[in-house]
Amino acid sequence: AEILEGDDEIESKHDAATSDRDNQTSRGNIDDKLETHFVAVVCKDGGLYELDGRKEGPVRHGDTSPENFLKDACEKVVQTFMDRDPGEMRFTMLALAPTQSED
Repeated sequence: AEILEGDDEIESKHDAATSDRDNQTSRGNIDDKLETHFVAVVCKDGGLYELDGRKEGPVRHGDTSPENFLKDACEKVVQTFMDRDPGEMRFTMLALAPTQSED
């Protein structure tokens, strides 16, 4: 990763690809039926936010903290998604977290 981060040519090509309008995707219609969809849930300034590119902006789901983030995200956001369609089995969660120190 450090080698890639320091490669000016890769950085230049990445910037060109991501800033080109032809490579940007449409948000689509919020009512369109989707087979797959990706949503992020984040803790920012004491708030629990859902980031969904198909919505107008972040959706605040209440308060949270770094210590309670995973629990709050599961209870306030993920459970809501699961309750909407309890028979849907194509559901995956991925948590990105720092490595624990060996203190």
